[in-house]
Amino acid sequence: MPGLAGVIWIVVVIGAAVLVHRYVVFPTVVRSESMRPSLEPGDVLLAGRVRSRTRLRRGEILVYRDAQTSERRIRRMIGLPGDRVQIADDGVVSVNGDAVFEPYARRSGGFRGSFRVPADRFFVLSDQRGGPHDTRTWRESFVPVGEVVGVARVRLLPWPIVATGVLAR
Repeated sequence: MPGLAGVIWIVVVIGAAVLVHRYVVFPTVVRSESMRPSLEPGDVLLAGRVRSRTRLRRGEILVYRDAQTSERRIRRMIGLPGDRVQIADDGVVSVNGDAVFEPYARRSGGFRGSFRVPADRFFVLSDQRGGPHDTRTWRESFVPVGEVVGVARVRLLPWPIVATGVLAR
């Protein structure tokens, strides 16, 4: 019977891992250079599942499904539903009239714009502003609330784990 106890233990562990992955956290891989220097291509992140979209905060790194390609994307949340986001010629971002402190952003000038975030959307930007991955240049600059699947919490790889402080807001 010791063999049966071992099998039961393995089944319990696998079941717990599946439940944790499905409902609590999941790994995701950074696939583009859009979040440099905060995150590098190939970095593995542990993302917390989003239960309540009302708890999401500006500055958090979101993991969401791209509505057009169904791929997972990773971008920084800048605007919440109802916010007015303005980007000045020098790349400085303001939300509801207040300049946003963004030590992680690599700004590029020349683009300016004003965005009113719809009630069921988030406004996200890459940390590498001005490149082809920047959502400012997309036809649709907003992420539907229902497409957000997680918030990046911990960088697992590359090893050793580096505490960068950029995953928190």
